[in-house]
Order: sequence, then structure tokens, then C-alpha cells
Amino acid sequence: MLDPFYSMQPDAPAIHYPGTSNLSIFTTMKAGDPDKAFAEAYYTDKHYYRTQEMVHAAIEPHGAVAKYENGEWTVWTTTQGAYVSRYWIAWGLGVPESQVRVIKPMLGGGFGGKLDVFAHELCPCLFSKMTGHPVKCILKRDEVFMCTRTRHPISFEIESAFTKEGKLLAKRCKHILDGGAYGGSGIAANTLSLICATFPYKVENIDMTARRPYTNHPASGAMRGYSACQVHFAHEIHMDEVANSLGIDPLELRRENEITPYYTGPTGLEFTSCKFDECLTAVADYIDWEHRDRYPLGSGEGVGLSGSGFMSGTGFPVLVTPHYCSSTTLVRLNREGYAVVFSGANDIGQGCDTVMTMIAAEELGLRMDEVKLIQSDTTATPWDAGSFGSRVTFLGGNACRRAVGDAKFKLLSHWAQEWGCKPQDITMKDHRVFIKGDPEKNISFNEACFGYEEKNFGRCVTGVGSFAHEGDKDIYVKNVGNYATAYSFSASAAKVTVDMETGAVTLDDFAFGHDCGRPLNIRAVEGQIEGSVLLGFGFTCYEECVYDKNGKHLNPSFRDYHFPTALDMPKIKTFICSEYDPEGPLGAKEAGEGSTAPVGSAIGNAINYATGLTLKELPITPEKLWRALQEHKRTGKTEFGAEDLPEKFANMPPLPERN
Repeated sequence: MLDPFYSMQPDAPAIHYPGTSNLSIFTTMKAGDPDKAFAEAYYTDKHYYRTQEMVHAAIEPHGAVAKYENGEWTVWTTTQGAYVSRYWIAWGLGVPESQVRVIKPMLGGGFGGKLDVFAHELCPCLFSKMTGHPVKCILKRDEVFMCTRTRHPISFEIESAFTKEGKLLAKRCKHILDGGAYGGSGIAANTLSLICATFPYKVENIDMTARRPYTNHPASGAMRGYSACQVHFAHEIHMDEVANSLGIDPLELRRENEITPYYTGPTGLEFTSCKFDECLTAVADYIDWEHRDRYPLGSGEGVGLSGSGFMSGTGFPVLVTPHYCSSTTLVRLNREGYAVVFSGANDIGQGCDTVMTMIAAEELGLRMDEVKLIQSDTTATPWDAGSFGSRVTFLGGNACRRAVGDAKFKLLSHWAQEWGCKPQDITMKDHRVFIKGDPEKNISFNEACFGYEEKNFGRCVTGVGSFAHEGDKDIYVKNVGNYATAYSFSASAAKVTVDMETGAVTLDDFAFGHDCGRPLNIRAVEGQIEGSVLLGFGFTCYEECVYDKNGKHLNPSFRDYHFPTALDMPKIKTFICSEYDPEGPLGAKEAGEGSTAPVGSAIGNAINYATGLTLKELPITPEKLWRALQEHKRTGKTEFGAEDLPEKFANMPPLPERN
């Protein structure tokens, strides 16, 4: 059963549970009076879009090594969340968590695909006990394609209501996520798809539903953007369609409706800092949007732009934790002149180990090489929920800063008592602890730690910090409330050339503006953005999992699954539209997943302008585009893709009643 729409029909066979319409989850979000807004609107519409299934394509495949010794397992596994992996491995083995130690090694890419726990992590645990030897299990590439997780294919029905001047009055939308065979990390994507549809534009009246039916495809799960890429492709292509219908510049339509600082969304999202307008302005100026008509419509060249927003971390800690805690850090200051950070945060290549080191060094007045970081290890480091939802810098960084602050306060309180001053009078900088202007009260970091231990019977200076999002714990049930503590904003602009004879697309130039708060590591932020452009380009024009009518995967290899390489990449210009965010660690917000969201729609809008067509389904491959161009020549048709969706949405069964 490969069609998610058929899967929901009453006569469809049950994949897991009879009488559930094969739904793993369904979500509704309503606010205001959308019916009234639609009735009074100058302009209303209804459009359909569809995105495809794709894989994470991390260079390193999934793998695990397990050792059984003295009644306990030690597991080294390619995981994005060591503590959550430990929970499920222990559950699968039927033993207490205290008998399982999970160590996260350096990862060769994750992108969401290594967030869930899989059989290849349990099997070596069992075999290591049976054999008395360590056992390693590494998945082959086709096994990664079929046995782990993929990005959700999503079908969209979007209705909108606008004034004549372009003010967005209301939005109705239905999202159908093909969940594949199982739930796991994919369950959250359903709700996230609706949350992402409520910004980056102000809209007070909404009626939105999302359903995630099971099918016999491989299970869909988290992938970088966590449904934001699919959602913003559909909703941003839709914004251009609205602009064209109203005769309004697409950039001005976005500016008319853009979210501004400290706006509260219709379902309770509480925005803090916001530089969305600055992001739009930066990319539009770079791409010379004002003179975009230098490329005539349908000439084979064109520019397009797009906007998006994303959560700086999620308030959902996955497991049941005290006070809904998402991240904890320990810090130890050593009299030998260095600090050790015990961080549960999971670095999967995004550079969070560097960020935690930078935060500690900045607060303690040390060089980065004087801060040692112990990577995620469930025996040696404290709790952290994992790397997902752009949460690590914001949540883990806040926990790290609080831990350093705890240790720093203990140290400075001791020396304040010794020197007869207040802790805030003392500065830590350049490996020194001192009172400005008083040369008699100026000692090295080593001496400061030694003096504390001398007075405290050898006890070293330690600090503990944690972070919990103070939101509604039931947001996934109520779908009302503030999902994250802060939100990032992005805008992108693309220049493309389309070969009108072959359908081949060349991405000539790309600009990306990102509001990530205060960038702690600007080189890493730029690297995240450049990687996002590659991922978004692949999402738009290359990547797709293909199946035959019986469900056989036809391209589970890097030979047959096409994605862009360095040779396909354009020149990329990044703009860091930063503003200190009051909630972030040292003012930072996310820069990992939100940067992927507006890429595909900017490229899609540019292709639509260059061809004079409206392409509503991904990927836009040369073959699909060539066929569309040929049909346009024959019939004059201008809209392509998702043609079967109006009938499918019209024939959907009603939503089940909530228990």
C-alpha cells in the first residue's frame, strides 16, 4: 500500500491497528474566524503542491559496536542522541538503563537520519553477549536507504484569503504526510508541518489539519528542516502565485505580511528578536530584484526569492525528565590552569563541541585550548535530549553557560571574601582573575583555583547548569502555546538558467540572509548555510526515492540516487542579519535547520519565472521540465504537477474523533 490517500480509506487494509484509518497521528490548528475572513476577502484561492521522498545521504552509513562485560553493555553507535538511544536499547534488551552505556563517537553526518534507534544497534548487543567478544554491525548503503528513515513526502492543499492590497487575512491548509511503515521521530513532523505554516507571515485566522498515515514505504522520520523544507516550498510557491494574481511584486507581498519583533502568532508562538525584513532586503539587493524584468518572463533566465522561519530548539525533551529539562552540563575548573566541560550535547558535524568550548572560554577568560570538552557518553556526561530541531546551540549552549556561571560564581565569591569586595567587582580575562586598577589583587587562573581548593578542603570548583523550555508540556496535544524560546528567520534569492531545449537547470548565483541572533562562530554559520544550499538544491532538482508499482526501491545507491556535487554548486553569498536575542546563549539563535527551509522555494520560483510555467511538484528534474515545456508548446498549459491531488483531497475520509 503505497498511496497515503488510499491508506486512509475505510476499505484499506490495516498496516498496524484496525479502525484507525492507518493514521499514526493527526493534528489540527485553528484560530480566529477563517470562514468570516474568506467571506469578506477580495481574493481567495485554492492550490495543490507535492514534495517527494528523499534520503539523508550521509557519507558515513549507520553502524554500531557493542561490548558485553561484567553484566553491562557498552555501545559505540552513530547516534544523534546518546541518552535516548540508551533508553531504547535497554528497553529492547529488557534490562535497566544502568546496564547500558552509550558512547557517541565522531559522526560522518546525521541530518536527522541517525536520530531513531534501529536493529543494527540491538543486534551487536545480543551477539556480543552470546560470543563474549565485541561485535560490529555496519549497514550497507541499500540498507540505509530502506531500513532507517527518509524525508516525508507531503501533499498540500492550500487556500488563502487576501485584501486587494495584499494583506493576508486567513489561511486554510491540509497536509498529508506519507509516514511510511513506522512512527518514531516522524510523529513530530506532522505537528511541525502546521507550526511552520503559521510563519514567517502574520495571519490571525487559520484552519489547518495534518495527517500522517502509515504506508508500506520505508519509514519517514526527521530530516534537516523537520518538514520545514516541504512546507515552505509549497507555501512560498503559493505566495508567488498570489502575488502574480494580485499584480503585486512578490517581494512587496512578503514585506506587507512579514512578522515583526515580539509578535505573538495565532496559536501562541511568541517571537522575540526578528530580522526577517533585513534578510529579505539583503538578498533582494544582492540579486538585483528591482531590475528582475531584465530577464523576460519565459526567457530561460530568471530570479526568485523566498522567506522562512524556524524554531531555535524544541521544548520537547523526548523522554520524561525532571522539570521538562532538555539539556544539562557540568563544568570543572582545575588548579593546573584549564577547565573541563562535560557536555551531553551530541556533535554530529555541526560544530556544537566548538560552540560549547567557546562559551566556556569566553566566560572564564581562558583560551579555547585551555578548555577541554568531554563528548556525549551516558556514563561520563550528563543528560541531553539529542541533536534535532536546531536545539543544541540554544538549549545546550544555555545549559553550558549556566554551568560555567555556577562555577564562576563559586570561585569569585571565594575571592570576593578574601579581597573584601563583591563578586561582580572581579574580572576573569586572559587567564587572570583580578580587580581592575588594583595590582595587588591580580592572580592567575591557576592560583585562583588553588586558593579556592585550599579553603575548601581540596574540593575543586564545579558548576552545574541545565535548560528547560518554559512552555506548555502538552503543546503536541493542544497545539496551542509557545513551541520554542526563540525563532530564527531566513530569506534566500536564486538566479537560474534553464535550457529550454533539454530542461537542464543551472543554479548561477544564490544569496542567503539568516537571522541567527548573535553568531558565536561565524565561519560555522556560513558553513551551515552553504551546506543548506546544496541540500536545498538537491531537494528541488535532483533527489527522489523511486519505487515500482509493487513497492520495490529502484535507486537505493549513490550510483542511481542523484544529488548535486561541488561541481553543480553556484556562487553563494551569505548575509548574517544578526541581532542579540535576549533568550539565547550570549544572544545566539539557531543556524542549522532553519537555513535549509527557504532554499527550494527560491529556486522553484526562479525556475517558474524563467520558464513562464508554474511547477508544483518536486523534484524539478530535466526530464520533468522538458516534458512540461513540450506540453506547453502543444497545448498552452502552464501549471504542472500535483494534478491528481484535487480529487484525492476531495475524497478523503473525515478526521476521526479524538478519544
